[in-house]
Amino acid sequence: VLSDSNAAIRDGSQHGAPQSDKKLKVPPPAEEARKRVQKEIASLENELDEMGKKYMEVGLEFESLKSSLERVATKKARDVANVEGDQRASDGDEKQAQQAPLTPPKPQFEEREPKRWWIQQEVFDMSDYSSEKSSGGEEGAIIPIDLSVNHLQRIEQAGGSPNDISSMTVEEEFLPVVLPSDIEFRWRSKVRPGSKPGDAIKTSAYRIVARRAHSSKNDGGGDGAILWDTGRVETANGLPDVVKWNTFEHEVAVGTVVEWRVSVWDSSTADNPNEPSVSRWSKFAVGPSDDEWQGKWISHPLDVDSFEKTDSAAFWKNDDKAQEIACSNWERRSQPPLFRAKISSYDLYKDGSDDDEIATALLVISGLGSFRASIDGEPLSSSGPLDPPFTDYAQRVSYRGFDITNYFTKGDNKENTHVIGVTMGSGWWDHRPIKGSFIRLFLLPRGAITCIAQIYVTYKSGKTEVLLPTGNKASGWQVAKGPIRESSLFTGEYIDLKSMASFDGWDTDRQWATISPNNEDQHSWVEPVAYESDTTLRIWRYQLEFKAAALSKPDDSIGPIQPKHKLAPIGKLIPIQAPPVMPTERLYPDEIYSLGDGRWMIDFGKGISGVLRFESGLPDPIVPPNGKYPRAHNMATLGPNDKFITVVHGESLEMTTGDINLAVVAGMGLHDSGPQHKSREAGWAESKGGPCYPKDHDAGSLLQRDVYILPANEEGSNQGSFSDARQSHFTTHSFRFAEICCTTEPPTGITALAYRTAFAEWGNFASSNVRLNGGYELIKNAMNSNMLSVQSDCPHREKIQYGGDIIADSPAAMHWYDLSAFYRKAIFDWVDQQWDNGAYAGTSYWLNLNDYAGIGQGAGETVWATAPLVMTARHMWHYGDLKLLNETMRHHMEWMRFL
Repeated sequence: VLSDSNAAIRDGSQHGAPQSDKKLKVPPPAEEARKRVQKEIASLENELDEMGKKYMEVGLEFESLKSSLERVATKKARDVANVEGDQRASDGDEKQAQQAPLTPPKPQFEEREPKRWWIQQEVFDMSDYSSEKSSGGEEGAIIPIDLSVNHLQRIEQAGGSPNDISSMTVEEEFLPVVLPSDIEFRWRSKVRPGSKPGDAIKTSAYRIVARRAHSSKNDGGGDGAILWDTGRVETANGLPDVVKWNTFEHEVAVGTVVEWRVSVWDSSTADNPNEPSVSRWSKFAVGPSDDEWQGKWISHPLDVDSFEKTDSAAFWKNDDKAQEIACSNWERRSQPPLFRAKISSYDLYKDGSDDDEIATALLVISGLGSFRASIDGEPLSSSGPLDPPFTDYAQRVSYRGFDITNYFTKGDNKENTHVIGVTMGSGWWDHRPIKGSFIRLFLLPRGAITCIAQIYVTYKSGKTEVLLPTGNKASGWQVAKGPIRESSLFTGEYIDLKSMASFDGWDTDRQWATISPNNEDQHSWVEPVAYESDTTLRIWRYQLEFKAAALSKPDDSIGPIQPKHKLAPIGKLIPIQAPPVMPTERLYPDEIYSLGDGRWMIDFGKGISGVLRFESGLPDPIVPPNGKYPRAHNMATLGPNDKFITVVHGESLEMTTGDINLAVVAGMGLHDSGPQHKSREAGWAESKGGPCYPKDHDAGSLLQRDVYILPANEEGSNQGSFSDARQSHFTTHSFRFAEICCTTEPPTGITALAYRTAFAEWGNFASSNVRLNGGYELIKNAMNSNMLSVQSDCPHREKIQYGGDIIADSPAAMHWYDLSAFYRKAIFDWVDQQWDNGAYAGTSYWLNLNDYAGIGQGAGETVWATAPLVMTARHMWHYGDLKLLNETMRHHMEWMRFL
């Protein structure tokens, strides 16, 4: 480049300079720079030659390794054949078959050669990541893509979703929802292949058309019911950063589902207004503000009753008795509930306006801890582990929107009765109250698992009604304790397969049942109760502020300095600010091998945050030959005749045993460093975890483990089967390896679902250097695993958002992904946590971590705590979003004044 530039200077042609016979002398600094660059190029060429030689050596090693692996595979095939033969020989005695030892006996672990996957050059999918492609003809050199509203893009189906969206009634797994005041259109552009370079220099004009969703197909084609049309807008200086809907002139009602597209003209079409390049239609919905909700937060009566005022401060001080009571109360409510409600055609037309047909229907919904919504047994999305995203739930809670129009307008659906179901998990809201070592979950707001929802129905006349808002009495909603015995973001799920079978079809009309007030079975359907906090946000924040030393002395006029409430306050409802956590990739095992005694190791080849999915269910379990389960697979809390299968997850293997290394992935850092090299006394993890440390986590570590349970059947009952098992939903594990115990054979149809926030991926890297490719893949796997609604520093031990990680990683991350919405949410996470004195914490939710490294008065380590300010600047530079700067500048200036 320097050589070409210097040549241009010498011939006087750069910047339109006039031609001259006189040669211009190259300035000495430029000549020195040119020589230095040429020298560096020569050095890099030599290094590339050396790398090429090493690549050839690696290729030879690969051929040798391939031969070795083929020999190992042959041996394993013989071992499996022997196991099957011995098992068939023992089929004559059913009882003995239940407890028969597998043969051959447990092999001694041999250290295996690494698989050297990184020698593959075609590591990356180089396909176009654009979520929208042009629907127009071949006109124009510029194609508008990646249409977004308030930085949010519609997602038809997540990359790793187990749902088949093509056969479902719902049309997308994520629908952006925005307030009327936040309707801001953005899009990107790409060059049409084969177009002339000069034609794609810039966009000369654009046009946005917005219409009521479904109006085109329901009204006989055409453009449908147009809500807003900008007409052709000339852009002399290229595309605008954002186009804002003028709601003053073109009002749009809450509950409206909108489709929109953009047309662009470039140099090739500037003089022909009829031949723009046109995007596909995208979609979003207009949601309610907090004060426009008619629905109320509702809970299961048992969940509300199980809280005591002493629970809220039990872990703020060393009060063993209060902690034991808090744990006992949690164990009473550990099973998350299910909510459901029924809606019929009568509800839709109860005012007698049968001739006013439904135009759109929008379900808006949220739940704490986490929720998954369904209608008529169909999941509306593959999200779930962290929905809503992690925020300070005492200040703001995100809600989702789902376009459910087709359930009421498509085919025979008009006359059907429909059931809305909501499956709940504990999430960050009502987790097991483990004391922890440095992750202090007791500083988070906490309350009974709760749900809120309502449906907006818009008719073709323009009338909008709110139907089926959640409430306690006579609301039409029901609640029951579901089949999940326990869900935890850190430890996993216990799934009761017998209970799951009894709930089959619970969210369909065929299994609807009226409430039985006198039925004391906890799985029976009862009326929900209202969630009502007995404290305020001001008191809760004051208590945290005093504990963080952001206040110098208490203020008795506000309240006590330690919590004395049953249920924490719930913040205002806002439309979801970033895409939800969804399965973005599905992985198949690289290798499955036996560890002996019915234990199987599954290797997926790379580390992810996610869960295992069993498309064909699980085989029936066996009992180890001596009745003693391997380390990490014991279940001391079950009945003697209960059957179970455990799935333990980890990132690496113990070098001496070949088992999963439990210490490095132990939740909250609760571990004793492993069996071969203990650095802590036995029982340290249990002691630090307090009275609610899981009693069956007796391996010296807090486990990443899912358990599938089939309780002993009563006489004449045969409900439930391990073949019904599919996956856990309200947890994620960090793993490459998974141990399954104990079965005679490994499951078939096993995959791993990798979860992260489902933002678009728009950058990648590939080179001729396989080591660089491998390093890139390693770093990207780590980044993907730490992007679950917050950018965490580790996806197993802590799962929380530190400022240091975002400051260090965000420059690269913003080139990999579209993080415009994700980082916007992260900045507001910190703003919510800002103390009244202006101090920011080092984490996006204050957990009293590393405050010793700050300057005191509630401030985190200074660089970490400056993350929201730094990220606001980077966000503006990268995405041109001045609105975020205007909304947060006051808070950042308060931090600067504090410093």
